[in-house]
Amino acid sequence: MYVLIAVVVVLLLGGVGALVVTLTGRDDDSSGPTQPATAPPPAATSSEPGSEPSSEPTSSTTPSTSAPRLTEATALATKFLAYVNASDRKHALALGCADSRQILAGLLVFMIDPPTKLTVNGPPVATVTYYRKISVPYSGTTKGPVPRTGTVDIMDQPSAPLCVRLTTFR
Repeated sequence: MYVLIAVVVVLLLGGVGALVVTLTGRDDDSSGPTQPATAPPPAATSSEPGSEPSSEPTSSTTPSTSAPRLTEATALATKFLAYVNASDRKHALALGCADSRQILAGLLVFMIDPPTKLTVNGPPVATVTYYRKISVPYSGTTKGPVPRTGTVDIMDQPSAPLCVRLTTFR
């Protein structure tokens, strides 16, 4: 009897240990995409050299180096919202990143019901969290008169096409 209990305890501890290792591995994977974020500073040095004395040009050169990507991200978010407004989940999800389509599908199912009228309502903002992203703000209504605001978060990997990573709702 004690041997059986000891075996069960060892198996449980092994399972918990495997879960911790798996979760820790995922955190390491999510920190990997932030490494390409070091690519923009070399691009920033290709901008005009006279703006080095203050620290503000560094933050202003990052958006200016990705200005075409900001425009592309706004266009992608606008297209995504048009599909959401038309209740066309298939095409909306096709704009999603491969690794986040299931999460995005869940968000669309649980948080948006027709009639939906969402539109981009502000300038995009490039940030780096676990990955480089461009957040495009939107506002409008869903489920009839229920007001919504939020962002369409676009993954911004310099070597990959833009894709919708997540959508936040407020």
